[in-house]
This record gives sequence, C-alpha cells and structure tokens, in this order.
Amino acid sequence: MVDFLNGFLEQNPSFNGRDVYITGESYAGHYIPAIGYYILNEQEGLQLNLRGLAIGNGLVDPLMQYPAYADFSYENGLIGDSWYKLLEGGYKVCQELILKAEREIVPLEFCQLITETIIGNPLHPRFNVYDIREGCDSPPLCYDFSPADDLLNDPTVQAVLGVSGRKWEECNQVVHTYLLGDWMTNLGPKVASILDDSRDVDVLVYSGDKDFICNWRGGEAWTNAIHWSGRKEFRNTDYKTWNVNGNAAGDLKEYGNLKFLRVFDAGHMVPMDQPEVAQVMLDAFLTKTVSAEFVEEPAFIN
Repeated sequence: MVDFLNGFLEQNPSFNGRDVYITGESYAGHYIPAIGYYILNEQEGLQLNLRGLAIGNGLVDPLMQYPAYADFSYENGLIGDSWYKLLEGGYKVCQELILKAEREIVPLEFCQLITETIIGNPLHPRFNVYDIREGCDSPPLCYDFSPADDLLNDPTVQAVLGVSGRKWEECNQVVHTYLLGDWMTNLGPKVASILDDSRDVDVLVYSGDKDFICNWRGGEAWTNAIHWSGRKEFRNTDYKTWNVNGNAAGDLKEYGNLKFLRVFDAGHMVPMDQPEVAQVMLDAFLTKTVSAEFVEEPAFIN
C-alpha cells in the first residue's frame, strides 16, 4: 500500500503534503492498523499526513472477538441459556489455543467450528451472517454480487483499469488459503501505538448492530482491551446517544483520539443499510466533529 502511495505521488505531485485517511470494513480491521502503523513508524519520505483511521465492523483482535459471538447471539435470541453456557466454555478453550499458537491453523479451525454451531452449515447458513434480520438468499456470501462481477469482468472496464485478461472474483480460495495464517493475528497493539504516538490521528471504530460476523459486541470488546495510555478512561466512559437529524442513530463512547460507535439498525455494511447516517458519520470523521451532540443535516459530497 505504501509503495502504491509513493508511486501515486510520483505521478501526481500536486497531492504531496495532503492529509490522508484510511478506512475500510471487515478483514480490513487487519490491514488498516498495519498500514497506519507502517506509515507512522517505518516509512521515510512519504509526503502525506496521516490524520485518521476508520474501521467498520472489522476483525482486529480475534482473542477478544470470538467470545463475543456467544454474547451477541444470546442477546439477539439466536441461542438459548444452555447453548450460551456451552459456548462460554468452548470459547475459553478457543482463547487458550489462540494464546498458545496464534499463527497456526488449529485455533482457527476450533474457534470456527464452535461459531458454526450458531450459524449452521456455512454454505447454507440459517440466517444472513452479515445481517441477522435477513435470510441468506445467495449463499455463501448471502448477497447477489453479479452486477459487480459483470462490471469488473467487462473487457472495456478492464482495459480502462489496465487489467485486461484477468478474472475478477469476490472471494478467491487460493488467496483465502494463503491468508489463513494471518487470521488470528492481533492488530490491537498497532492501534494502541498509533493512539499513543500520534495524538493527531483519530481512530473511529464503528459497528452496525445487526451484523453477526464482526458484531458490535466484539468491536466493543477489542476497543476496551487495547493497551494504550487512555485504556482505563475509555473503558469507564459511558455511552451517549449519537443523533442524526434529531433521531437516535447510535451509541457513542469516546476518550482522547479513540471513538467507538454502535450504529443502530445496520448490518455488516453500514453505508449500504444506513447511507444517510454513514454520510454524516464520514463527514464528521473527516472534520473531527464526531460527537454525541452531532445533529446537523448530512452534507453530501457532490
């Protein structure tokens, strides 16, 4: 990513010295902290000012996020009392395995097997893992991505992008397999370092509260667990209602340059489910005005 940014600046020098924000969702919870940390600590000569990271329903710290599947599922009526108690025990073993062998495949397989008892067959889940309010009509990803497939495999589009003759796939199993050793890596320490070493960099963690796969309870758990100078204060901070256009759109807790936002009535892809709310959130993030008092009309970008 940094090589790309350097190459981009070489060809577009007018962008030198500009502010840059890194945002993403889901497994980008691994990429964003790593890229941000590298830019701040190991990359010399990059003429950009890192100002913020935004992680949406991200997988950042599996050690803290796996047990949250039990809590989230119980609170949302996906499991009952007995099942919840069994899962509590299972996820304790899951955590022990992660601590002993983070980069091996055994912890991943064990933790996933436990989680699949909630989901059902991963190829035909009993609910949409990206939005528990919906069924999974197009397994395994649950959504119909054919419009994107058609667009990105169109020869004219590929020629413009400079990737002619290649095939676009949402999920490539070869790439997936090569990345399995990275799955259990905890990127929380990278976030902690960014929070402590650069108070000019804001970190916004947001989670749609109807997502199962990277649910908001897990997001709450890993943000509370990161070891930074504001850890105690952040953990002890109460949620406040975050309003958009006079309506409660989420719960927000913040301390220093770390913010955690639970977005109401949104699944894994907050901008798809709550576009107006997401626009307000993004505008506020870029202007450093995300707070529980933000109630203004969304300013859509032309």
